[in-house]
Amino acid sequence: TSAHGDKSQAKKKPSHTVNSPRVQRKAKLLWPQSRYRGWDYLVERLRDNGVSEQDLAAIYSDPRMPERTFVGFSVKPKEPSTIYQGFKRPQHSALGRQFVERHAGEFDRVETTLHVPREVVAAIIVIESGAGKNTGSHLLIYRLSRLATTNAPDNLRENYVLQKKKNHRLVFEDVRRRGRYLENTFLPEIPALITIAKRNKVEVFSMKGSSAGAFGLPQFLPSAFLRFGMDGNNDGIVSLHNERDAIWSAANYLASFGFRSDIPHQEKRSIIWRYNKSSSYIDAVLGLSEQIRGAR
Repeated sequence: TSAHGDKSQAKKKPSHTVNSPRVQRKAKLLWPQSRYRGWDYLVERLRDNGVSEQDLAAIYSDPRMPERTFVGFSVKPKEPSTIYQGFKRPQHSALGRQFVERHAGEFDRVETTLHVPREVVAAIIVIESGAGKNTGSHLLIYRLSRLATTNAPDNLRENYVLQKKKNHRLVFEDVRRRGRYLENTFLPEIPALITIAKRNKVEVFSMKGSSAGAFGLPQFLPSAFLRFGMDGNNDGIVSLHNERDAIWSAANYLASFGFRSDIPHQEKRSIIWRYNKSSSYIDAVLGLSEQIRGAR
């Protein structure tokens, strides 16, 4: 988000992705001798950021890594205000209440230690993944790599041509500015993902999540996992697919920015904004948390 980042721009609908056969053919032709399946621009950027040649070759030369294709993006993405309306339905507050009841002892410890209300943590986990029912099945390294390569010169040019047809007032600098922002946001997530894979002794290609590279019950981006992930069940491994770890990690994220039950309402909104930069998302989290608390 936030660290965990800009999920309003990315996680839920970052993309407006264009993958026409014409664009795909063009992308492949740009790197006819590529040993990295077309990811040469990204590999160079990652190399400059300290990723080892061994890791780069192991990922971008592997046939399990799809070839690079064009990534379309909007210069000023807008999230529909209605996207979170469904979380007002009774089944979501019921799901949150069941999650809280199932882990009542854990939430007691979380509230004592981190001072973050259980209903807020539960609301985030319900909204992000249906309390673990939908954590995403996308290949994380691929999705993050796509978002991190938006700023490649050929990708910017192609996107400019497409966007110019929709908005004749658009200038190339608008596209470049947005491409640079997306690259700066998602490029660091790739070495973070590699670090997680090594730390947890799993293959990068085994790690799955959302279309924008977030994973687990609370849908963290890799850098947020490294910064805020906690081993809630004390098994020596931090896994956001484990409910206890997910509870502690989401609560730790909020607590790190000062979230407590007794802070002003606007301050609560500002902290949840770090989790997902979307006013409608904040409304959904606080609204659902009230429902969960009221139903207890």
